[in-house]
Amino acid sequence: MTYQIISTFDGSTETCSLSELSRQVKLNYILCELGTDGTLIDSWPLDHRALVTFAVEFADYALKHYTKKKILEAEACITLTKQWLKNQDSVSNEELKVAANAAVAAAYAAYAATAAAYAADAAAADAATAAAAYAATAAANAAGKSKEAELIRQGGFIVEYLRAAA
Repeated sequence: MTYQIISTFDGSTETCSLSELSRQVKLNYILCELGTDGTLIDSWPLDHRALVTFAVEFADYALKHYTKKKILEAEACITLTKQWLKNQDSVSNEELKVAANAAVAAAYAAYAATAAAYAADAAAADAATAAAAYAATAAANAAGKSKEAELIRQGGFIVEYLRAAA
């Protein structure tokens, strides 16, 4: 399957595969699913909340599946970010930044913890694009030899999430 991302600012487009999708999603863009002949199958807007959801999902999955030990600071960071997703007024940007910094400090070399920190940064920032893409990359790096499979899993998660939300 092929996907196209359209800018709502200037109409520019980027085409990507399922394995590239998690690193290509951008804030205030429209994700389009294309058929084999290039025709539009479906489309979904990408907003701040969606990008934070993607980032925290990638981080949570990486932490559960690719780390050998518990990283409590990363788990706390993910929990706080999920709380923000449920109620944005329940968590301040400062609390999210503190949690992100703690996750990075606790496991600087652990990609899964880094992904958790990016998820919190995505929630705290108005422009979550870079943080969401970094979380996807960090989670894929945590997968090690299964990096490509993780990127495909991430792309599948994005498409299924957007279909369910539509």
